[in-house]
Amino acid sequence: MKILMVLTSHDQLGNTGKPTGFWLEEFAAPYFVFKDAGVELTLASPKGGQPPLDPKSDLPENQTPAMARFKKDAAAQKALANTLKLADMKAEDFDTVFYPGGHGPMWDLAESPASIALLEAFYNSGKPIALVCHSPGVLRHVMYQGAPLVKGKHVTGFTNGEEEVMQLTKVVPYLVEDELMRLGAIFEKKANWQPFSITDGRLITGQNPASSTSAAQALLKLMAEMSTSSVQIGEKSYEMPPREGFSIAHFLTVADVDRSARFYEEVFDGRILSKGDTEGAPAYLQIANTWLLVNPGGGPTPDKPTVTLSVPNPDKISSFMNIRVADIQACYKLWKSRGAEFLTEPIPKYGEIRCYIRDPDGYIIEVGQSTELKYG
Repeated sequence: MKILMVLTSHDQLGNTGKPTGFWLEEFAAPYFVFKDAGVELTLASPKGGQPPLDPKSDLPENQTPAMARFKKDAAAQKALANTLKLADMKAEDFDTVFYPGGHGPMWDLAESPASIALLEAFYNSGKPIALVCHSPGVLRHVMYQGAPLVKGKHVTGFTNGEEEVMQLTKVVPYLVEDELMRLGAIFEKKANWQPFSITDGRLITGQNPASSTSAAQALLKLMAEMSTSSVQIGEKSYEMPPREGFSIAHFLTVADVDRSARFYEEVFDGRILSKGDTEGAPAYLQIANTWLLVNPGGGPTPDKPTVTLSVPNPDKISSFMNIRVADIQACYKLWKSRGAEFLTEPIPKYGEIRCYIRDPDGYIIEVGQSTELKYG
Protein backbone atom coordinates (compact mmCIF):
# COMPACT_ATOMS: atom_id res chain seq x y z
CA MET A 1 0.00 0.00 0.00
CA LYS A 2 1.26 3.47 -0.90
CA ILE A 3 0.19 6.46 1.21
CA LEU A 4 1.05 10.09 0.57
CA MET A 5 1.31 12.37 3.62
CA VAL A 6 1.00 16.10 2.90
CA LEU A 7 2.39 18.67 5.34
CA THR A 8 2.35 22.46 5.43
CA SER A 9 5.19 24.78 4.44
CA HIS A 10 3.64 27.83 6.13
CA ASP A 11 5.53 29.11 9.18
CA GLN A 12 3.90 32.43 10.20
CA LEU A 13 0.94 32.62 12.59
CA GLY A 14 -1.05 35.31 10.84
CA ASN A 15 0.19 38.81 11.69
CA THR A 16 1.33 37.93 15.20
CA GLY A 17 5.00 37.57 14.30
CA LYS A 18 4.94 34.17 15.99
CA PRO A 19 5.92 30.91 14.27
CA THR A 20 3.57 28.10 13.31
CA GLY A 21 3.68 25.04 11.07
CA PHE A 22 2.64 21.41 11.46
CA TRP A 23 1.78 19.80 14.80
CA LEU A 24 4.34 17.10 15.61
CA GLU A 25 1.94 14.56 17.15
CA GLU A 26 -0.30 14.78 14.09
CA PHE A 27 2.62 13.72 11.91
CA ALA A 28 4.44 11.31 14.21
CA ALA A 29 1.46 9.21 15.35
CA PRO A 30 0.06 8.50 11.85
CA TYR A 31 3.59 8.04 10.47
CA PHE A 32 4.26 5.13 12.80
CA VAL A 33 0.75 3.69 12.46
CA PHE A 34 1.41 3.47 8.75
CA LYS A 35 5.03 2.32 9.03
CA ASP A 36 4.13 -0.43 11.49
CA ALA A 37 1.52 -1.66 9.00
CA GLY A 38 4.12 -1.99 6.28
CA VAL A 39 2.92 1.01 4.28
CA GLU A 40 5.17 2.62 1.67
CA LEU A 41 5.13 6.28 2.72
CA THR A 42 5.89 9.40 0.71
CA LEU A 43 6.02 12.83 2.35
CA ALA A 44 5.31 16.05 0.48
CA SER A 45 4.83 19.75 1.19
CA PRO A 46 4.26 22.81 -0.99
CA LYS A 47 7.90 23.96 -0.86
CA GLY A 48 9.51 20.55 -0.35
CA GLY A 49 12.31 19.96 2.14
CA GLN A 50 11.88 20.36 5.90
CA PRO A 51 8.35 21.50 6.85
CA PRO A 52 8.19 24.07 9.67
CA LEU A 53 7.36 22.64 13.09
CA ASP A 54 4.99 24.54 15.35
CA PRO A 55 7.18 24.94 18.45
CA LYS A 56 4.15 24.75 20.74
CA SER A 57 3.59 21.16 19.61
CA ASP A 58 6.97 20.19 21.08
CA LEU A 59 6.48 21.72 24.53
CA PRO A 60 7.02 19.37 27.51
CA GLU A 61 3.30 19.16 28.27
CA ASN A 62 2.54 18.03 24.72
CA GLN A 63 4.94 15.07 24.54
CA THR A 64 3.55 11.69 23.45
CA PRO A 65 5.06 8.23 22.91
CA ALA A 66 4.92 8.71 19.13
CA MET A 67 6.88 11.96 19.41
CA ALA A 68 9.48 10.30 21.63
CA ARG A 69 9.83 7.49 19.12
CA PHE A 70 10.23 9.97 16.27
CA LYS A 71 13.09 11.72 18.04
CA LYS A 72 14.97 8.42 18.23
CA ASP A 73 14.25 7.40 14.63
CA ALA A 74 16.91 8.77 12.26
CA ALA A 75 15.14 7.42 9.17
CA ALA A 76 11.89 9.18 10.09
CA GLN A 77 13.71 12.44 10.73
CA LYS A 78 15.51 12.18 7.38
CA ALA A 79 12.24 11.52 5.56
CA LEU A 80 10.65 14.58 7.17
CA ALA A 81 13.62 16.77 6.33
CA ASN A 82 13.40 15.83 2.66
CA THR A 83 9.73 16.08 1.72
CA LEU A 84 9.00 16.17 -2.00
CA LYS A 85 7.29 19.09 -3.69
CA LEU A 86 3.51 18.84 -3.61
CA ALA A 87 3.15 20.03 -7.21
CA ASP A 88 5.01 16.91 -8.37
CA MET A 89 2.63 14.48 -6.66
CA LYS A 90 -0.03 12.57 -8.63
CA ALA A 91 -3.01 10.75 -7.14
CA GLU A 92 -2.52 7.88 -9.60
CA ASP A 93 0.80 7.01 -7.89
CA PHE A 94 -0.78 6.38 -4.47
CA ASP A 95 -3.62 4.47 -2.87
CA THR A 96 -4.68 7.25 -0.50
CA VAL A 97 -3.58 10.51 1.12
CA PHE A 98 -3.32 11.75 4.72
CA TYR A 99 -3.07 15.40 5.81
CA PRO A 100 -1.61 16.10 9.30
CA GLY A 101 -2.69 19.38 10.83
CA GLY A 102 -1.28 22.30 12.72
CA HIS A 103 -2.30 25.88 11.99
CA GLY A 104 -0.04 26.14 8.93
CA PRO A 105 -2.36 24.27 6.51
CA MET A 106 -5.05 26.91 7.00
CA TRP A 107 -2.90 29.41 5.11
CA ASP A 108 -1.08 27.46 2.41
CA LEU A 109 -2.71 24.08 1.76
CA ALA A 110 -6.26 25.45 2.00
CA GLU A 111 -5.55 27.89 -0.83
CA SER A 112 -3.07 25.80 -2.83
CA PRO A 113 -4.30 24.93 -6.36
CA ALA A 114 -1.98 21.90 -6.27
CA SER A 115 -3.49 20.64 -3.01
CA ILE A 116 -7.06 21.26 -4.14
CA ALA A 117 -6.48 19.47 -7.44
CA LEU A 118 -4.73 16.57 -5.72
CA LEU A 119 -7.55 15.99 -3.22
CA GLU A 120 -10.13 16.17 -5.99
CA ALA A 121 -8.09 13.70 -8.07
CA PHE A 122 -7.89 11.20 -5.20
CA TYR A 123 -11.60 11.45 -4.45
CA ASN A 124 -12.74 11.43 -8.08
CA SER A 125 -10.75 8.26 -8.72
CA GLY A 126 -12.55 6.42 -5.91
CA LYS A 127 -9.74 6.67 -3.36
CA PRO A 128 -10.15 7.67 0.31
CA ILE A 129 -8.76 10.88 1.79
CA ALA A 130 -8.00 11.56 5.47
CA LEU A 131 -7.36 14.83 7.29
CA VAL A 132 -6.88 15.61 10.98
CA CYS A 133 -7.31 18.63 13.29
CA HIS A 134 -7.01 21.87 11.27
CA SER A 135 -6.50 20.05 7.97
CA PRO A 136 -10.20 19.27 7.40
CA GLY A 137 -10.38 23.02 6.76
CA VAL A 138 -8.15 22.41 3.75
CA LEU A 139 -11.27 21.01 2.06
CA ARG A 140 -12.88 24.46 1.92
CA HIS A 141 -12.33 24.82 -1.86
CA VAL A 142 -12.38 21.13 -2.78
CA MET A 143 -15.34 20.25 -5.00
CA TYR A 144 -17.07 17.05 -6.00
CA GLN A 145 -19.71 16.89 -8.71
CA GLY A 146 -20.13 20.67 -8.70
CA ALA A 147 -20.62 21.04 -4.93
CA PRO A 148 -18.34 21.25 -1.89
CA LEU A 149 -16.97 17.78 -1.23
CA VAL A 150 -17.99 17.99 2.44
CA LYS A 151 -21.59 18.98 1.72
CA GLY A 152 -23.96 16.55 3.46
CA LYS A 153 -21.07 14.55 4.94
CA HIS A 154 -20.42 13.81 8.59
CA VAL A 155 -17.11 15.44 9.49
CA THR A 156 -15.10 16.68 12.42
CA GLY A 157 -12.08 18.93 12.90
CA PHE A 158 -10.55 21.41 15.33
CA THR A 159 -13.53 22.90 17.13
CA ASN A 160 -14.39 26.51 17.89
CA GLY A 161 -14.03 25.70 21.58
CA GLU A 162 -10.55 24.30 21.12
CA GLU A 163 -9.51 27.35 19.10
CA GLU A 164 -10.83 29.59 21.86
CA VAL A 165 -8.65 27.77 24.38
CA MET A 166 -5.68 28.45 22.09
CA GLN A 167 -6.77 32.13 22.02
CA LEU A 168 -6.43 32.20 18.25
CA THR A 169 -10.02 32.73 17.06
CA LYS A 170 -9.11 36.27 15.90
CA VAL A 171 -5.82 35.16 14.32
CA VAL A 172 -6.70 32.24 12.07
CA PRO A 173 -8.18 33.03 8.63
CA TYR A 174 -11.32 31.02 9.45
CA LEU A 175 -12.61 28.66 12.11
CA VAL A 176 -12.57 25.05 10.92
CA GLU A 177 -15.89 24.17 12.57
CA ASP A 178 -17.69 27.22 11.19
CA GLU A 179 -16.21 26.81 7.71
CA LEU A 180 -17.18 23.17 7.35
CA MET A 181 -20.71 23.92 8.51
CA ARG A 182 -20.93 26.85 6.08
CA LEU A 183 -20.11 24.42 3.30
CA GLY A 184 -23.02 22.18 4.29
CA ALA A 185 -21.15 19.53 6.28
CA ILE A 186 -22.70 17.80 9.29
CA PHE A 187 -20.13 18.70 11.94
CA GLU A 188 -19.71 16.41 14.93
CA LYS A 189 -17.41 16.78 17.92
CA LYS A 190 -16.48 15.53 21.36
CA ALA A 191 -15.27 17.49 24.39
CA ASN A 192 -12.14 19.56 23.90
CA TRP A 193 -8.97 17.50 23.31
CA GLN A 194 -10.78 14.15 23.37
CA PRO A 195 -9.85 11.71 20.58
CA PHE A 196 -12.56 11.52 17.91
CA SER A 197 -12.56 10.63 14.24
CA ILE A 198 -15.32 10.04 11.68
CA THR A 199 -15.46 7.91 8.56
CA ASP A 200 -18.15 8.93 6.08
CA GLY A 201 -17.79 6.96 2.88
CA ARG A 202 -14.29 7.69 1.59
CA LEU A 203 -13.76 10.77 3.78
CA ILE A 204 -12.02 10.43 7.15
CA THR A 205 -11.58 13.37 9.52
CA GLY A 206 -10.08 13.67 13.01
CA GLN A 207 -10.92 16.36 15.57
CA ASN A 208 -7.60 17.27 17.19
CA PRO A 209 -4.02 16.07 17.86
CA ALA A 210 -5.31 13.29 20.12
CA SER A 211 -7.33 11.98 17.16
CA SER A 212 -4.30 11.46 14.91
CA THR A 213 -3.86 7.80 15.80
CA SER A 214 -7.53 6.88 15.43
CA ALA A 215 -7.80 8.74 12.11
CA ALA A 216 -4.78 6.87 10.74
CA GLN A 217 -6.16 3.56 12.00
CA ALA A 218 -9.53 4.35 10.44
CA LEU A 219 -7.81 4.96 7.11
CA LEU A 220 -6.04 1.60 7.24
CA LYS A 221 -9.31 -0.11 8.17
CA LEU A 222 -11.11 1.50 5.25
CA MET A 223 -8.32 0.57 2.87
CA ALA A 224 -8.51 -3.04 4.03
CA GLU A 225 -12.27 -3.08 3.45
CA MET A 226 -11.80 -1.64 -0.03
CA SER A 227 -9.06 -4.10 -0.95
CA THR A 228 -11.50 -6.98 -1.34
CA SER A 229 -14.55 -7.30 -3.55
CA SER A 230 -16.06 -10.29 -1.77
CA VAL A 231 -19.11 -10.88 0.42
CA GLN A 232 -19.15 -13.68 3.00
CA ILE A 233 -22.52 -15.45 3.44
CA GLY A 234 -22.44 -18.44 5.74
CA GLU A 235 -19.55 -20.65 4.69
CA LYS A 236 -19.45 -19.37 1.12
CA SER A 237 -17.69 -16.32 -0.28
CA TYR A 238 -19.18 -14.54 -3.28
CA GLU A 239 -16.79 -12.44 -5.31
CA MET A 240 -16.81 -10.21 -8.36
CA PRO A 241 -15.51 -11.52 -10.65
CA PRO A 242 -16.17 -14.99 -9.19
CA ARG A 243 -13.29 -17.44 -8.94
CA GLU A 244 -15.72 -20.34 -8.66
CA GLY A 245 -19.49 -20.86 -8.85
CA PHE A 246 -21.38 -17.67 -9.62
CA SER A 247 -22.27 -14.23 -8.26
CA ILE A 248 -25.40 -12.25 -9.10
CA ALA A 249 -25.30 -8.61 -10.17
CA HIS A 250 -28.01 -6.09 -11.03
CA PHE A 251 -27.61 -4.55 -14.53
CA LEU A 252 -28.71 -1.03 -15.42
CA THR A 253 -28.60 0.67 -18.80
CA VAL A 254 -27.73 4.31 -18.19
CA ALA A 255 -27.17 7.51 -20.13
CA ASP A 256 -23.93 8.40 -18.34
CA VAL A 257 -21.88 5.60 -16.73
CA ASP A 258 -19.76 7.92 -14.60
CA ARG A 259 -22.76 9.89 -13.34
CA SER A 260 -24.61 6.74 -12.33
CA ALA A 261 -21.56 5.15 -10.70
CA ARG A 262 -21.01 8.29 -8.64
CA PHE A 263 -24.68 8.41 -7.63
CA TYR A 264 -24.65 4.87 -6.22
CA GLU A 265 -21.27 5.50 -4.62
CA GLU A 266 -22.30 8.72 -2.90
CA VAL A 267 -25.84 7.84 -1.83
CA PHE A 268 -25.41 4.19 -0.83
CA ASP A 269 -21.67 4.08 0.02
CA GLY A 270 -21.09 1.86 -2.98
CA ARG A 271 -17.53 0.91 -3.93
CA ILE A 272 -16.52 1.43 -7.53
CA LEU A 273 -14.58 -1.69 -8.53
CA SER A 274 -14.03 -0.62 -12.14
CA LYS A 275 -15.10 2.47 -14.05
CA GLY A 276 -15.75 0.95 -17.48
CA ASP A 277 -14.14 2.31 -20.64
CA THR A 278 -14.86 4.19 -23.83
CA GLU A 279 -15.48 0.94 -25.70
CA GLY A 280 -18.68 0.28 -23.76
CA ALA A 281 -17.45 -1.89 -20.86
CA PRO A 282 -19.74 -1.40 -17.83
CA ALA A 283 -18.71 0.04 -14.49
CA TYR A 284 -18.86 -2.44 -11.61
CA LEU A 285 -19.89 -1.41 -8.09
CA GLN A 286 -20.35 -3.26 -4.84
CA ILE A 287 -23.31 -2.09 -2.74
CA ALA A 288 -23.70 -3.90 0.57
CA ASN A 289 -24.02 -7.60 -0.33
CA THR A 290 -24.70 -7.24 -4.04
CA TRP A 291 -23.08 -5.94 -7.19
CA LEU A 292 -24.29 -3.41 -9.72
CA LEU A 293 -23.29 -3.04 -13.36
CA VAL A 294 -24.00 0.26 -15.11
CA ASN A 295 -23.72 0.17 -18.89
CA PRO A 296 -24.23 2.75 -21.65
CA GLY A 297 -26.52 0.42 -23.58
CA GLY A 298 -26.94 0.36 -27.33
CA GLY A 299 -27.27 -2.46 -29.79
CA PRO A 300 -28.11 -4.68 -31.46
CA THR A 301 -24.75 -6.44 -31.09
CA PRO A 302 -23.53 -9.85 -32.33
CA ASP A 303 -24.29 -11.46 -28.99
CA LYS A 304 -27.74 -9.74 -28.81
CA PRO A 305 -28.73 -9.56 -32.51
CA THR A 306 -32.34 -8.47 -31.88
CA VAL A 307 -31.97 -6.52 -28.62
CA THR A 308 -31.33 -2.84 -28.01
CA LEU A 309 -30.53 -1.66 -24.47
CA SER A 310 -31.86 1.77 -23.53
CA VAL A 311 -32.69 3.83 -20.47
CA PRO A 312 -36.25 3.36 -19.19
CA ASN A 313 -39.39 5.39 -19.48
CA PRO A 314 -39.40 6.64 -15.87
CA ASP A 315 -43.17 6.23 -15.59
CA LYS A 316 -43.33 2.69 -17.00
CA ILE A 317 -41.06 0.39 -15.01
CA SER A 318 -41.30 -3.41 -15.13
CA SER A 319 -38.66 -4.23 -12.51
CA PHE A 320 -36.66 -2.43 -9.87
CA MET A 321 -34.00 -2.82 -7.22
CA ASN A 322 -35.23 -3.49 -3.68
CA ILE A 323 -33.19 -2.43 -0.66
CA ARG A 324 -34.18 -3.82 2.73
CA VAL A 325 -33.12 -1.67 5.69
CA ALA A 326 -33.17 -1.91 9.47
CA ASP A 327 -34.11 1.75 10.05
CA ILE A 328 -35.95 3.33 7.15
CA GLN A 329 -36.29 6.76 8.74
CA ALA A 330 -32.52 6.99 9.28
CA CYS A 331 -31.83 5.82 5.72
CA TYR A 332 -34.40 8.25 4.33
CA LYS A 333 -32.77 11.16 6.13
CA LEU A 334 -29.18 10.19 5.23
CA TRP A 335 -29.76 9.30 1.59
CA LYS A 336 -31.89 12.39 1.01
CA SER A 337 -29.07 14.53 2.43
CA ARG A 338 -26.76 12.91 -0.12
CA GLY A 339 -28.96 13.88 -3.05
CA ALA A 340 -31.34 10.94 -3.46
CA GLU A 341 -34.68 11.91 -5.06
CA PHE A 342 -37.49 10.29 -3.03
CA LEU A 343 -40.95 10.03 -4.56
CA THR A 344 -42.57 10.13 -1.11
CA GLU A 345 -41.66 9.92 2.54
CA PRO A 346 -41.72 6.40 4.09
CA ILE A 347 -45.32 5.06 4.10
CA PRO A 348 -46.73 1.95 5.89
CA LYS A 349 -47.97 -0.74 3.46
CA TYR A 350 -48.46 -4.53 3.53
CA GLY A 351 -46.82 -5.10 6.92
CA GLU A 352 -43.81 -2.93 6.19
CA ILE A 353 -42.77 0.68 5.65
CA ARG A 354 -41.78 1.70 2.12
CA CYS A 355 -40.57 4.57 0.04
CA TYR A 356 -39.10 4.87 -3.44
CA ILE A 357 -36.05 6.60 -4.89
CA ARG A 358 -35.69 7.62 -8.53
CA ASP A 359 -32.09 7.46 -9.75
CA PRO A 360 -30.57 9.81 -12.38
CA ASP A 361 -31.82 7.65 -15.27
CA GLY A 362 -35.35 7.23 -13.94
CA TYR A 363 -34.95 3.78 -12.38
CA ILE A 364 -37.01 3.10 -9.29
CA ILE A 365 -35.36 1.81 -6.10
CA GLU A 366 -37.69 0.48 -3.43
CA VAL A 367 -36.55 0.98 0.16
CA GLY A 368 -38.39 -1.11 2.73
CA GLN A 369 -38.34 -1.90 6.44
CA SER A 370 -40.27 -4.96 7.58
CA THR A 371 -42.53 -4.43 10.56
CA GLU A 372 -45.13 -7.23 10.68
CA LEU A 373 -43.78 -9.15 7.67
CA LYS A 374 -41.40 -11.99 8.56
CA TYR A 375 -39.13 -14.10 6.35
CA GLY A 376 -38.43 -17.84 6.60
